[in-house]
Amino acid sequence: MQFLHSKSKKLAAVISYFYLGLNALISIFLTPIILNYLGVDEYGLYQMVYSVGHYILILDLGIGMVMIRYISEYRTKNDRKGEENFSAMIGIITIVLSIIVFIIGIIVDANIENIFTRLTVDEYAKSHTMFYLMILQFIFTIVDHYFQGIICAYEHFSFTKIIGVCKIIFVFFSTILFLQLGWGAVGLVAANTVACGIFTIVDMLYTFKTLKVRICYYHWDRIILKPAIGLMLAMLLQSVVGHVNSSVDKTILGIMCTQADVTVYSVAATIITLFNTIPTVISGLFQPQVTRMVVHKATNKELTDLVIRVGRWQFLLCGTFLAGMILFGVHFLQLWIGAKLTDEQITFCWIIMLLILPFNMIPLIQTVCISILNAYDKRMDRSLILTGMCVVNILVSILFVNAFGPIGCPLGTAFSYLIGYAFILNIYYNKRLKLDVVRMFKEIFSRIWLCLLVTTLITLLLLLINHNSMFYILVSIIFFFCSLCFFMYKYGFNREEKDICLQLVRKIHLK
Repeated sequence: MQFLHSKSKKLAAVISYFYLGLNALISIFLTPIILNYLGVDEYGLYQMVYSVGHYILILDLGIGMVMIRYISEYRTKNDRKGEENFSAMIGIITIVLSIIVFIIGIIVDANIENIFTRLTVDEYAKSHTMFYLMILQFIFTIVDHYFQGIICAYEHFSFTKIIGVCKIIFVFFSTILFLQLGWGAVGLVAANTVACGIFTIVDMLYTFKTLKVRICYYHWDRIILKPAIGLMLAMLLQSVVGHVNSSVDKTILGIMCTQADVTVYSVAATIITLFNTIPTVISGLFQPQVTRMVVHKATNKELTDLVIRVGRWQFLLCGTFLAGMILFGVHFLQLWIGAKLTDEQITFCWIIMLLILPFNMIPLIQTVCISILNAYDKRMDRSLILTGMCVVNILVSILFVNAFGPIGCPLGTAFSYLIGYAFILNIYYNKRLKLDVVRMFKEIFSRIWLCLLVTTLITLLLLLINHNSMFYILVSIIFFFCSLCFFMYKYGFNREEKDICLQLVRKIHLK
């Protein structure tokens, strides 16, 4: 892709999509295995404890993003001393945060019985063990984000992606091992904790040995630290929103409904999480470039054009995923997890996905806007907006669960996404960042939405012939992708995008 101008970005993008596919395959393969070993109730217990423990990780404060943002600026200005001093200051903050995480984790663990009041003695014992391991895992994660931020600021994207692939493979095999040893839900946490510890050490060694990064404290620079702390606080608020939006439904269901409801929602959340990673593969590579553009006084039109170029690919990927879930979601769930869930639970899981995915797609096709906010030191504004959305999500979800039962949680989340992501946030982008939001959406959606709609409707008609036949389902899937490729190349892509496709075909043909 032309906007992936460096070799590091191109390689990182390729590795990222390999990671995405591998992660999807492993998640799909591993989830029924975990359910088989744990059962519905213990898997629900794991999700309940993890959803509570994950709130502690909001104290990460976006250390990685802060490092990328400011180290990139220092490198643009060729200020080596400032870079070393800033790294030292944030390093001190990272150590302090790790200590705070440990203390808060111990306090929360001591109150597990007050958070979940309907568990057995054995379940409380497992909960405490899992929580101890989670505390250690979260400390490793915070430290690792610090070193990953430095590595990405140096634009060694491919290394971080390769490490990501290695980590997911390691977690997969260690999870299988611990489950076979009879560790149950504790084994799931242990696998992730061991992986975080090992790969934190790997990133640290790469930073010092390969990149030759020096971290040297000269003085406490309040001038540069003030906007950096502002970005940290903004990331803190956004982390609260992210964790609440991903965990609050499971927490509410765990308190107000049953562990089985938590399990069903967690299955849907697995697919939603995969969906969320699809567009971020590309956008995650752009923070250093956007920072340079802002430092060099790029125009609002140039920034809007960048959002559009990246956003069109993101919309195509997200739209294809969503269309696939609409057409084949129930069949996929039946094949994937059907033996562990009833038909009613599978339908509920599918409905959860269809309620959340469309509204969640809106910010996912605008992720470059987040890099722009970071470069302008305006991340706090977005976080405040999303904090309000988070409060709405909690209140509405509780009200809807009381009124409609378990389905109220995804309804509340979808409603808050609609208000926050679709309306308020885009008004802000238009008024404060001066991005042309109307042109942005018009050009991102241009012709792609029609190709997706036509392909989906034609495939739906084909499915209606015999939706219970596996042969017709396979034929329909092949038809869907072939038709979409045809319509996109013929009508959906612009000239630049067609050239990108032709370049890829030529490279494959030459190989």
